[in-house]
Amino acid sequence: MQYPSRTLPIAIAAAALIAGALVSCSGGTESAGSAPRHVLLISLDTLRADHCGFDGYEKPTTPFLDTLAERGIVFENHFANSNCTLPSHASMLTGLHFQSHGVRPIKKDGEAIHVLPRAATTLAQRFQAAGYQTVGFTTHGAWLNADYGFDRGFDSFKSSWDGAKTTISQYLEHLDQDPAERTFSFLHLFDIHSDSAKNGPCLPYKSSIELVDEFAGEKPADFTGCSPTKADSCASKYLERISRGVDTLPEEHLDYLVGLYDAGIRKLDGQLEGLFAELERRGRLDDTLVVITADHGEEFQEHGRMLHDQHGDEIARVPLIVLPPKREAAAPYRVQSFTQSTDLAPTLLELCGLERIGQTQSLARSVMLAEEPEAAFVLFQGHILIGSDEFGEFKLIKTGKRPVFFDRNADPGEKTDLLAGSTYLEENRERIKVNYDLLQALIKESQSIHKSLRSLETGEGQQLSPERLAELKALGYLGEVGDEADE
Repeated sequence: MQYPSRTLPIAIAAAALIAGALVSCSGGTESAGSAPRHVLLISLDTLRADHCGFDGYEKPTTPFLDTLAERGIVFENHFANSNCTLPSHASMLTGLHFQSHGVRPIKKDGEAIHVLPRAATTLAQRFQAAGYQTVGFTTHGAWLNADYGFDRGFDSFKSSWDGAKTTISQYLEHLDQDPAERTFSFLHLFDIHSDSAKNGPCLPYKSSIELVDEFAGEKPADFTGCSPTKADSCASKYLERISRGVDTLPEEHLDYLVGLYDAGIRKLDGQLEGLFAELERRGRLDDTLVVITADHGEEFQEHGRMLHDQHGDEIARVPLIVLPPKREAAAPYRVQSFTQSTDLAPTLLELCGLERIGQTQSLARSVMLAEEPEAAFVLFQGHILIGSDEFGEFKLIKTGKRPVFFDRNADPGEKTDLLAGSTYLEENRERIKVNYDLLQALIKESQSIHKSLRSLETGEGQQLSPERLAELKALGYLGEVGDEADE
């Protein structure tokens, strides 16, 4: 059987890609009369798509976001490019794949950090150069900060561990004190993420007593939020011990944890409703392009673990809602094609009539014309390919030992590795080879881009401070990224 050739989601050659990624921020022009004056990008850390009402979840976790989805463009098969907050946001804000920008967390004490290359243009830099006032509020104080380059291009930037209520208040105060004709705002809200328990024992996910009662119900008698075998390992540290198999998790405890997570989503949904009410009161939504998404989801033992260090859809598939300015009166639409976080930077820039950055496609035509984007392959975590071919949807993982392959149509939970035995490979060798070659090409292209970016600068070898390391350890982060592809 003839296997059809498939084009990569990257439409131009590697050399042109590098030039596009490194191009100067100057010289962009607005589209005549139609570009939104304000752009607001909101990242809701740790929000998995299938726990949102607009994605079919049966619990009322997102009543406000559901109303936005009813009048916006919803991307139903949208994927993050990493399972880790740091590289995922680097991809979101540059349009570059994990191995292209090279930003990754430290794994061991004393290891040099990998910061955003200065040669990589960010979304904020492009907007800033075009005359937009740029403001960023991030609430992961250890990673999404100036140390890693996330402040680049922002006229005003604050990185903290503040909650959504405080962060939203500060953002609104900024808008009132320093109004501007055109703005780009980035809000990162960390509230859904499991807690660090830095102030003592606490539940793994935060909300309110009322919401815990509604979504989680009565707390199991022997549940404390801490390890039953190591009392000082609580919240994220406790979940990490479960993932490593050190502690077991009774079924009723798992149900309670899911309820706590859902309660946290519901609380943040209410705070977003307050934010939008204030923006409406200020008359900003008529001319604001709003994008709401997430950096990764959260696992509750769908694949045997907790937190978010694997690659199942509970972690990889995240929500994406795009709301054009109200004056555009764009019709609601649901996009079925695979899209990914790297698509956001070129999309926002094109919608504003500015020169694009990044190495994947723009979704602007989907937003404004209700068109399905071109079929594309998602590169997750630098060594995992998610896509579809004539046989259906698949996931292909390149590991140091042998490839892993899932048929996502027949096995949506991705439980059965079809390459674990010899029969499937013998009967589908061409399919595996074609997609493996695609993955290899993406990896090599990304590594080439990263090498070019790094060749333009020196002095990357900074070290994380003991305070930063302590913050990451408290959150159970070290080692979160998981196994890397062999390079």
